[in-house]
Amino acid sequence: MLRLYTIALLIAAWAHPAWAGADHDHGPGSAPSSSMEVPRLESVGTELELVAVVMDGELVIYLDESATNAPVDDATIEVSGDDIPATAAKQTDSGTYSLDAEWVSSKGTKALTFVVAAGDTVELLNGTLDLGTADEHSVAQSSSLLTRPLLWIITGIAALFGFLLAFAFRPVGPPPGRIEDESAARPRPKLDVVSSEKHAAHLVVLVVALATIAPNHAFAGAGHDHGPGGHDEPASSGGYIPHKLPDGDVFLPKPSQRLLNVRTTVAKATNTRTGEELIGTVIADPASEGRVQAPMDGEIELGEAGVAFVGERVKAGDVLAYLAPSMPVYERGYLEQLTAEVDGKLRIAEQRLKRLQGVRGSFVAQKDIDDTLAELAALREQKRVLEPKSGQRIALKAPVNGIISVANVRAGQVLNARDTLFEIVDPERLWIEAIGLSGRDYDEITAAHAVLSQGQSFPIKHVGSAPALRHQARSLFFEVTTPAAALAIGSKVRVVVQSGAPVNGIVLPEAAVVRGTNGLAQIWVKVGAERFQPKAVKTEPLGGADVLVTAGVETGSRVVVSGSEFVNQVR
Repeated sequence: MLRLYTIALLIAAWAHPAWAGADHDHGPGSAPSSSMEVPRLESVGTELELVAVVMDGELVIYLDESATNAPVDDATIEVSGDDIPATAAKQTDSGTYSLDAEWVSSKGTKALTFVVAAGDTVELLNGTLDLGTADEHSVAQSSSLLTRPLLWIITGIAALFGFLLAFAFRPVGPPPGRIEDESAARPRPKLDVVSSEKHAAHLVVLVVALATIAPNHAFAGAGHDHGPGGHDEPASSGGYIPHKLPDGDVFLPKPSQRLLNVRTTVAKATNTRTGEELIGTVIADPASEGRVQAPMDGEIELGEAGVAFVGERVKAGDVLAYLAPSMPVYERGYLEQLTAEVDGKLRIAEQRLKRLQGVRGSFVAQKDIDDTLAELAALREQKRVLEPKSGQRIALKAPVNGIISVANVRAGQVLNARDTLFEIVDPERLWIEAIGLSGRDYDEITAAHAVLSQGQSFPIKHVGSAPALRHQARSLFFEVTTPAAALAIGSKVRVVVQSGAPVNGIVLPEAAVVRGTNGLAQIWVKVGAERFQPKAVKTEPLGGADVLVTAGVETGSRVVVSGSEFVNQVR
């Protein structure tokens, strides 16, 4: 009976389809594809490309421009085929259209024709949509079972367990010390070791068969969880997901392309001058930069509008602060001595003038009176100059128009002569100082661009180069013709200068070039509506946010110029 049970279980294990691999066949006409078994078709025309996917019982159509991968809106799409009447699809989202038809839920292969009209463009696209067959699973082969490591482990454990059972229940002889007459009177049982081994073997086969037919989700490969929802669950969640193919290409569905804003451009060869990348620092235009220093020792005093602050816009001649001069003790004593001496001479001169005016006539010449008047005027001027300076203030004025960038003053602050109090710059008049190589000639620069850390680029004008080296490098000066809002004095920028003979290549945005897993520069080329292929390239710096690809890409290729960093991260 055990033998019959074992044979029946082996037959059930042979016919049981639980051993499903990652790439097992789902029936004729449904070979594994990069779209995760979701019925789909794609068709690429001259100017338009179309992808149709069956999701939630509807035919969802994605329509994009073939060259730029931009979604096409407000288009009319008419779908027809064998035994399928012409039906118009309705737009549900940007570049997305849907068609609700009963034939979508049927099985078999459908040859479809799409008549697309978008603006002045009319194209006829066609493709074959494989909806699968009724039989979605095939029986696993015995060779597939034998390649399972888990099966061999279970078999070994079952064999060991059977051996232990056979050893434990083996027949044994009579106990020692029993009387020989009693042995002779009763026949001795015959040891049947062979029969025990057969039972153990049957038990091993029985355990293996039970382990084989036992329902276990762990034996199913990735993407084959046929639990609630069965095969319709992936379609309800978008149908297919981004993933990297074995050959290194990336399958990126249209919904993901829309989400990541993936855009392409057609590669075109051109002749242009390559660039050299330098490190630059933003500085103020020397003609628009001003500095206010203390002319003498003193103390800061507030004016009517207070003290100027950083960020305040001022005009030339505006009073920024007041400086009350200070005087040392020994100078103040000497000044008091001179003041007293001048006061005495002034009184004597006034008395002399009064006497001369009293005897004016034939006794006093007019010349003496005039000399006394001149002496009196000189003494009064000396007294005015030597008067105490405690009430006198010096106005500190802005030398140029601009914005205050540095303000090192506080009310009551005591200063020394030549201390820098204010610095004024004009943010609309900026320069960039770049560091170049000592052995290069930068006199023939044809164009130059500055690139910020955020990737923003703007043109700059070469003003000149320093004839003398500084730290074994040459300083190059550029004028910023169109200042950016994020440009601040002292910030570091990349300066790309173009010079030399033109070079043939393909101009691409710098964002199109990414780093591959091997560390090499690469771009992503769109080889299908939803398939992207990496290409290692050789690049040269160019002006602004562009690079020149000199090798690795062919003319006419559709290169990803927006969203390439996201495509590069798909695993």
